[in-house]
Amino acid sequence: MDRNDFAAFAREMRLKYQDEIVRVMQDLVRIPTENTPPTGNEKAGQVYVTDYLHGLGLDVDMYEPTAVAELESHPYYWPGRDYTDRPNVSTVLPGTGGGRSLLLTGQMDTVALGENAWSVEPFGGEIRDGRLYGLGSVDMKGAMGAMLVLVRALVEQGIRLGGSLSYESVVDEEEAGVNSTIAGRLRHGTMDAAIIPEVTGLQVYPAARGALITDVLFTNHDTTWLDVGTGGEAQVDVVQQIGLVLTHLDDLRASRRSHPVPALYQSYPDPMPVQVTKIYAGGWGSQVPIAVPPDGKLELIAQTLPGERREDVLGEVQDWLDDLVRLHPTAFATRPELHFRRRWMVPTSMAADHALVTALVGSTEMATGRKPDVLGAPYPCDLFALQHIFGMPGVIFGPAGGNAHAADEYVELDSVFAFWESLLAFVMRWCEAEVSRSG
Repeated sequence: MDRNDFAAFAREMRLKYQDEIVRVMQDLVRIPTENTPPTGNEKAGQVYVTDYLHGLGLDVDMYEPTAVAELESHPYYWPGRDYTDRPNVSTVLPGTGGGRSLLLTGQMDTVALGENAWSVEPFGGEIRDGRLYGLGSVDMKGAMGAMLVLVRALVEQGIRLGGSLSYESVVDEEEAGVNSTIAGRLRHGTMDAAIIPEVTGLQVYPAARGALITDVLFTNHDTTWLDVGTGGEAQVDVVQQIGLVLTHLDDLRASRRSHPVPALYQSYPDPMPVQVTKIYAGGWGSQVPIAVPPDGKLELIAQTLPGERREDVLGEVQDWLDDLVRLHPTAFATRPELHFRRRWMVPTSMAADHALVTALVGSTEMATGRKPDVLGAPYPCDLFALQHIFGMPGVIFGPAGGNAHAADEYVELDSVFAFWESLLAFVMRWCEAEVSRSG
């Protein structure tokens, strides 16, 4: 079969398996699998994946990441996570020989539900106006469920692949986890290429941003404070310090934007954002005393581009903070501290004209009638574990959706179906399929 035949077959199979795709996506969304470091709740979702694959007659490797002997001594291992009852899941369709191998790998964990106010049940899998809603629906249970059904279609339709195809579901990707992705490659080795189905809106991303994620800690513990209402004044005011940091954040942003921007990121209005994602000082509500906060903190994320090093980005953040302290010496009698609870997410990239990219672009164009853009991902993820650590070609490719990490997260059904059709045609082309129809 040539690429036109693969595309026609994939379109036919999309119609055949469309209802099953929706069912599996809903099943996964309805299983809570929140990541709450150092622990997580992914096991029930991984059991579902294991049972589904067993139902296809496939062998499945279900293992806790720390069962991989080399993981905890690996230079990129990030300590402090607990993987008890948090298994990875992997299976493989062995190739007949001669084709290129491919890894389909993604995450089972979602961010924590938190205090976001949802208008739909976050674990309901409700479908409304062509969207499937739920925590993790676009990040990335929609795509992970669709890829499960893709494996089913390959098995049931008697499609023999020249190169091996592996399906992998890992835990603890959120919150800069990545250990489990590393464990998967240590346990099962590299393949000729990989696809991670983060949300891309059917664009193809051969690069991903990195991130320096730091807590900025403010304290007045070295000063004497008087109760609220006594007329006394504090020498250090953490609320004032937080305000000054926020006020001068544009100075750090301007410094970051002064750097050269790789081609894959030049179309973004802000190629390397600096964002504050959490702020805390004193608590809230009637159960918290009315008092001047004794300390405060904010979470600062400086996103980075391929080629940047941690020490350089950290130095830039420290220089900005030093300048701020010098500019406001009275307010910053106590210098804020930087504290790192999460790993350095390495920015990563590979050639935009790699055969993996061009083949996936071609299959997607035939499935959708539109040539996808090739860009750098506007977020960090575990792609660097494949490209940077293991030297493995990999891209990010997934459906469209919205509100990831927020209330009313959704994935667009038509985009999922287009993703599935494009991916099936690509798998058959990349792995050099032979079709012997059996159902």
